[in-house]
Amino acid sequence: MSISWPRDHVFPHFSEVEKLYVVDLSKCDFHTDYKHLIVSSLQGLSSREVPQIYVIYKEVDKWWLELLKKHNIKIEEVSFDFILDNFVNYARGCVVFDPKLPDTVNIATTMAGLYDLVVVHPNDVKLLEEKGLDIKEDLRNKFKDRFEAYLWAYNNLWSKCEHRILVPMSPGPPICTHNPMQVAVRDYVIALKLFAHYLDPRAPHERELFIKLLEDMPNNTALLGWFEEEEIITVHLASIYNKFVVVMTHHYGPLDFANPTVWSGIRVNGKFKLPPIRIEKLGGKRVYVTFYVTDGDNIHFDYNLIKFWKDKNRGKVPIAWTVSPFLVDLAPFILRYYSSTASDNDCFVSGPSGAGYWYPLANPRYADEFLELCKKYFELSGLKFTEILGYSDSIGKKYSEKLDIIAIKKEYNEYPLSYFYLVGNCFYYLDNVPVLFGVIHYSDKDVEGFLRVLKKIKEKSKGLTFILVVSQPWNFESLEKVSNVVNKLSEDHEISVVNFHEFCTLINVKYGLKFIEEKLKELGKIKGKERIVSAINSDLKVLKELIEKGEHRKAVIVLNEAFYYLKKLIS
Repeated sequence: MSISWPRDHVFPHFSEVEKLYVVDLSKCDFHTDYKHLIVSSLQGLSSREVPQIYVIYKEVDKWWLELLKKHNIKIEEVSFDFILDNFVNYARGCVVFDPKLPDTVNIATTMAGLYDLVVVHPNDVKLLEEKGLDIKEDLRNKFKDRFEAYLWAYNNLWSKCEHRILVPMSPGPPICTHNPMQVAVRDYVIALKLFAHYLDPRAPHERELFIKLLEDMPNNTALLGWFEEEEIITVHLASIYNKFVVVMTHHYGPLDFANPTVWSGIRVNGKFKLPPIRIEKLGGKRVYVTFYVTDGDNIHFDYNLIKFWKDKNRGKVPIAWTVSPFLVDLAPFILRYYSSTASDNDCFVSGPSGAGYWYPLANPRYADEFLELCKKYFELSGLKFTEILGYSDSIGKKYSEKLDIIAIKKEYNEYPLSYFYLVGNCFYYLDNVPVLFGVIHYSDKDVEGFLRVLKKIKEKSKGLTFILVVSQPWNFESLEKVSNVVNKLSEDHEISVVNFHEFCTLINVKYGLKFIEEKLKELGKIKGKERIVSAINSDLKVLKELIEKGEHRKAVIVLNEAFYYLKKLIS
């Protein structure tokens, strides 16, 4: 097997990894030293046969490597010279990019994939010539500006490229002032013969060319990023043309998600699992609180999530972590690691908007086709919740009908408290599926402010209340402060801090009903507690009637009472 890419998969599988040659480039100055382009070129070309090169760009790459060692993959630490000497035969020559026009590094990356070349800075040409690699393509002084370069690439290279993935990649300064060029993921572009560009959708000519690329791509295919901070316009355009975004490249994280060719070639089985429902935490007229972290559709975040996994306080805080279902293809080892080491407080939610990042309101007609793909990846990954950006109830209804999901989280951040009071809680219903929205934002920088708002909600709401707390990954210095907050909240007997699965079970009344019925069947007859069983069955009868009538809010109160009696039954 070499590279396997079935038509019904968004991303390919590389051959099974057996041994990795590890080269550490973490001490390089990526603004001035371009030898990483040589390594990523040889990494990409050789991975077509089998992934063999693992590059360390930053500390997180070392953390993952330690886990790979436990997976019985042979590891050999080698030098840059070793990589050059032992993998040079995978290349036919080199392509020189023009430092005076940085975007040519993307043109060179595309050419490297198409013609089996090594991308090289002019300063390193002699080094490659000494190894027998002559210049096959020279992009110096070939183009007057970046648009001319990309137009030439479209006319001369695009038809030869694989069209199922399009890769926006930062060429570094002066386009992106502070960070170096996109370093990670170039191996992936070269291995798969993808088209790399950095077209600005705000500039008329560049936008027109970008749209041509989108039009030429098959439906239900992926972009791996966007130009600078033009997220909204890029996702909007992708949505209009029946595409979605899976972030693997970004100028803020040019070193993130290193070695995608390797991760796609470690084939292990794994699914995200639902955390347990702890009955002792449920029931009674309480304020239920859970935490939710966004941005997991971004593969960078999924990769760097290991930072939180290593935090000693992880597991003490009930957090719904958004992730990408495409880890099934891109990094099944990473998926299995998180799922197999998750605590009772960790729950996984698909980031926006399902299997890929798109805006349903931009192109509602695309929804049915997209949701077929989404359904496949939810089944493969085991995910039961999703976030939707560009939300509408008509689109939410399609999600609830097509996907086997427990709840939908709408939009990105929390809603104004006035909306929470207007709706009467943090959810409403589309048929039997609840739609949740964030109520409060949590940040380590304003813990006291967070607690004040929570106290205000509790005092004003009175009775059965659900509060979904939203955070972004950068809101935490570590999980220590939020862990202290959870400890403080847990001292209040009127507040129950629960995992996201428990939270949604109390709101999705049909799902909660089924859980209690199965639990009663599992418990069987319990001598001396017949009255409690009778009370539960009475509640379940009322619950079914309310569900039948579509009176879900009343049903939530009855369901919560049934959990209260179930807790007494098993205590």
